Parts: sequence; structure tokens; C-alpha cells
Amino acid sequence: MPTMSAPQPTAGGRAAGIIGLLLALGIFGVSLNQAAVAGGLLGTGGKLTVSECHSGGGGRGGMRHCYGAFHPAGAEDGAGAPSDPRARVNTREARPGDTIQVRKGSGGYVVTGMGSAWSHLAFAFLGLLLGSAALPVTASGVLPRKGTRGQDLFAAVHGTRLAWFAKRLALTSVAGTALSAYLAWLL
Repeated sequence: MPTMSAPQPTAGGRAAGIIGLLLALGIFGVSLNQAAVAGGLLGTGGKLTVSECHSGGGGRGGMRHCYGAFHPAGAEDGAGAPSDPRARVNTREARPGDTIQVRKGSGGYVVTGMGSAWSHLAFAFLGLLLGSAALPVTASGVLPRKGTRGQDLFAAVHGTRLAWFAKRLALTSVAGTALSAYLAWLL
């Protein structure tokens, strides 16, 4: 039986790891920002009067893109000129004619409430999970391939502090994603 040598680090492996880390940080950062906006920690609160909605895909019960006039909090119950007559928000519940509570953040408008905040937080944890997979690939330069001993992401960094950290990050991310998704569904 031929012996298999350990996978060797490659520039492609390190590049894939770095791309994975950048993608993970982007997902984490944007989702955490949106969670803070939805939870009321950031952004400008107000009401959006929905004028039209379009299906955003995802099948039955999927997300809808709704457009309307945004009136910041403090405006006399929506009277006067809106600060943004073509505001867009993604929601499942809104219909034309509805008035919904939203917050304007750096990434656009977000439906307020803890359910929305928890759903954005679940995506932040998914970003961390992606990062936990990209860390060992970046550090070792070994990109796992089917049928090789390197198929386990942690095999190349086994016994190191990085492996210990990445495994705990993965476990925390899975638990955080599950809890956040449950709370988003519950609220």
C-alpha cells in the first residue's frame, strides 16, 4: 500500500484562507451593524409608509422588498415632506398602505424590533463560523482536498493554540447561530 505524504502548503491555500477570512469579517461586520440598527442602538428611528412591495425571491413566505416614504421620529405623525420618499426595506409582513417602524442606518433601512435584531445577529455568528474554518487554512496554507489526509481542516494545525481557538470559535458560532435563529423565530 503506497504511503501518502502530508499535504504541503501552497500559495493557493493561503490565498483561499485569506479570502475566506475577509469574507467572514465582512459578513460579521455588516450583520453586527444591522443587528445594532434593528435593536435601536444605532441609526435614526422613524416610520415608513409602504407604497409598493416586490417579491425578493426565496419562494413562498420569502423576503419582500418594500418601498415607501420614510418620516424620521419627531416629525408630526408623518405629516410634512418625508426625508426619503423612495426608502426601501426588506420585510416579510408589510403590505402597501402599511406604516412600519424602521431605523435608517449606514446600510439602508432596517425593520426595528428584537426579532429582526436576533436574525441579523444569527448571520453575524455565521460569519464567525466561516472565519473559524478559514483560520487554519490561512495559517497552514493547506487547502483540504477530497481523499487526502488534509480533509480535516484542523489536521494541519493539530495541537496548536490556533486549532484550540478555531475549534472553540466554531462551537461558539454554531451555538450562537442556533440560539439567535431560535430567538428571531420566537420574537
